[in-house]
Amino acid sequence: MAQAETYDINALKVCPTPVLDACSERMVCVECGKKVRFFCYQCLRPVSDLEGKIPQIRLPFKLDVVKHEGEKDGKSTALHAKVMAPEDVEIIAYSENCLDDVDVERTALLFPGPDATNIADMDPASFDKVVVIDGTWRQAKGMLHHCQKLRQMRKVTVNPRRTKFWRYQNFDDSYMATIEAIYFLYRDSVSSGYNGEYDALMYFFKYFYDFIQSEYAARPEKSFHNKHQKGYIAYETALPSTSLRQTKSSVVPEANYDFDDLGLDLAFQAQLDDQQDEA
Repeated sequence: MAQAETYDINALKVCPTPVLDACSERMVCVECGKKVRFFCYQCLRPVSDLEGKIPQIRLPFKLDVVKHEGEKDGKSTALHAKVMAPEDVEIIAYSENCLDDVDVERTALLFPGPDATNIADMDPASFDKVVVIDGTWRQAKGMLHHCQKLRQMRKVTVNPRRTKFWRYQNFDDSYMATIEAIYFLYRDSVSSGYNGEYDALMYFFKYFYDFIQSEYAARPEKSFHNKHQKGYIAYETALPSTSLRQTKSSVVPEANYDFDDLGLDLAFQAQLDDQQDEA
């Protein structure tokens, strides 16, 4: 297996911070009435204040995200793809027969392994859709084991990169967040001359990443989980906190700021979470 490369998240041609920082309060979803921040996890559409302000893109082939029931909506980065490319992405609740209508001859499965073909080497005319599994690696393997349609699909993979995900895991840093894998699926499918066409898939991920970087860079005394990759917080280069981030801090428990507002699970905040649970 090739060594995972480091990618430059700051090279993405998206600038979500000014737009999303201005959306400072939860708003009522116009479809279901739930109060949400940025977008509704059930209806998968942006709040009214963000309509027309965040990028919407088209993708060269369809994407089905098969979501394990144990993957919480607020922790799922795969949902970002549906918000940014609503016409080409579908979110499907997993069951053993959830893909019965899928043509496995024209569908590929994004899943690493020795039998997987790099998406860059795939003939674009040979498939119409890619399926992505959204869940932990244990859940994903279980879904693959129990769903015959998933096992019948050709497997594709992407060039390995070192993840920028803020949730630590018991694997090496080549195990990317789902939205990172989705983004590189489309980016690597471009044979040459990529010019940021699919960078919008990383819009929310980039915002959350920058949010965490700025919060921790502003408070270097704060500790995080020691399982994170060395140098995860770029103290020297992280952007300064904005006024919103200073007043509604995510890293100070006394601020009473709910990370669910941002769809985040800062797993490296385990120590502070434990303190709050005991209080």
